[in-house]
Amino acid sequence: MELKKMTENIFKLTDTIIKKTGPRLTGSQPCLESGVMLKNEINKYSDHVELEEFIVHTGAFLGWIQVLVIGYFLSCIFLWFQLPFVSLILSLISVLVLVLQFFLYKHFIDNLWPKKKGTNVVGYVEPLEEVKNTVIISGHHDSANIFNFFIHQPNLYGLRTTGSIGFVFLMMVVSIVLIFLPIPLLTTILSTIMSLGFLLIGQMWFFKNKKATPGAGDNLISSSLAIEIGKYYSQNKLKNTRLIVASFDAEEEGLRGAYAFANKHEQEFKDTPTYLLNIDCPYYLKDLFFLTSDINGSVKMDMDLAEQLVSIAQEKGYPAKHQPIAFLTGGTDAGELAKKGVKATTLMAMPWTNNVRSHVYHTPKDTIDAIEPESISAIVDIYTEFINRLDKLKNHDFS
Repeated sequence: MELKKMTENIFKLTDTIIKKTGPRLTGSQPCLESGVMLKNEINKYSDHVELEEFIVHTGAFLGWIQVLVIGYFLSCIFLWFQLPFVSLILSLISVLVLVLQFFLYKHFIDNLWPKKKGTNVVGYVEPLEEVKNTVIISGHHDSANIFNFFIHQPNLYGLRTTGSIGFVFLMMVVSIVLIFLPIPLLTTILSTIMSLGFLLIGQMWFFKNKKATPGAGDNLISSSLAIEIGKYYSQNKLKNTRLIVASFDAEEEGLRGAYAFANKHEQEFKDTPTYLLNIDCPYYLKDLFFLTSDINGSVKMDMDLAEQLVSIAQEKGYPAKHQPIAFLTGGTDAGELAKKGVKATTLMAMPWTNNVRSHVYHTPKDTIDAIEPESISAIVDIYTEFINRLDKLKNHDFS
């Protein structure tokens, strides 16, 4: 296996698509065009490839931010009018939207936003003999809105986001206090404090930019990587392992593409043991890790799979570990498939906490130059080794 050549091909395809389409917000023509380009690339070698369409309500996933800002503003007004019960109701609604729409990635308010078309690209490389297990290798080809908070005073990101959420919960507490202690002086003091809190929460309205990032490392490079591995196995056929190459759309819209794929193919996952090797933000080799939980910690990933991959990586001399996803950092496409019983993990290769992330993440600097070729080569090496070992197992199952 020529890792260097494969890595060059991965970068070349990524660069070609970005130069052709530019940034790729879900539902936009550039994003749809990138899906077609990826399909055409997979079609060169696969046994079968599909462009699977689905409906997505663009803007809905981060719509919780608008709900929080508006809800908090109105809550402050009702506090001043000595109507804390109304403030409490508004705060409860805001928290409900926050928990369902962001913490758990539910589609709670999606229908309030306009419908657009998304497309998942799914290609199949069949084995020489009977299919006894399936491996899905995936990335996503949509790119994110630029996050203004990562450009302007990024060191204040944690304060702005967690502080704003904290003030919404505090509004509930203050409203309850004023319901039971409607003392004029206390109302004035607490209303003043909560109104000052709007100076923090109000900034959330400008959290994201209407423009999108180039999306090289997050996450077109991963889709290109999956395609290259698929190409390799079309020329080096596996015995009993079906390989699915998937590039999801709408990951940045709350994993809506992976959600559509998981629902459409749920029965296939039950027919044979299925593994998902997802990739997201593979910038730096030294920061390589595998997720053991997803979607803000609400979904468990397959620990055995993560441990097996870490072991393979370390055998080959690559730094690797596994870890749960940090609360409030969001989720990856693997979470939606894990919900359906797929043995899933996501490989990431950048710092991933609320305080530290790549300086190019969700910014205009997310270009192909920001990705280490060594990281991409390592991922190809690790994932192909796992697939080869799986295909040779007698029971075709690591667990």
